[in-house]
Amino acid sequence: MLWYIIDGWNLVNSIEELRNSSSPREDLMFYIKRNSLTGSRKNKVTIVFDGGLNLQEYKKDAYFEIIFSEDRTADEVIKKLVSNYRNKKQIAVISNDREIIDFIKPQGANSLRVQDFIKKKNKSRTRTFEDKEKFISDSLQQEINEELKEKWSKGS
Repeated sequence: MLWYIIDGWNLVNSIEELRNSSSPREDLMFYIKRNSLTGSRKNKVTIVFDGGLNLQEYKKDAYFEIIFSEDRTADEVIKKLVSNYRNKKQIAVISNDREIIDFIKPQGANSLRVQDFIKKKNKSRTRTFEDKEKFISDSLQQEINEELKEKWSKGS
């Protein structure tokens, strides 16, 4: 099992279709899943964002752990996660931040630049963003299911 620790805003700002998103955190999770960037669902994925939690914008996902750095920086949180983990060879940190890479490498953790992480989608079966109507996010699926349940229960 691998543990992907992702510098959230670093990745969002590197993906053109996510830069102007109204819900970049949710769309980032959808983008990673849609393109199978972390491989097996058994791999752990933690996305670290600078700042605090906006409950109206936050959608929980079973396959992703989202961490908000609060009063620290995302870089500090990522460094602490790596330092506290026992088997560092299982960690892949996704970031372009040289300070993070220089910190984790001597500890034995792996790093992947954002552009190289994004390129992984070319090696696997990918779905284009134009196919979004075919592959909708979990939260939208849940909304549709609730609406259908409501309509069907009234009709019977």
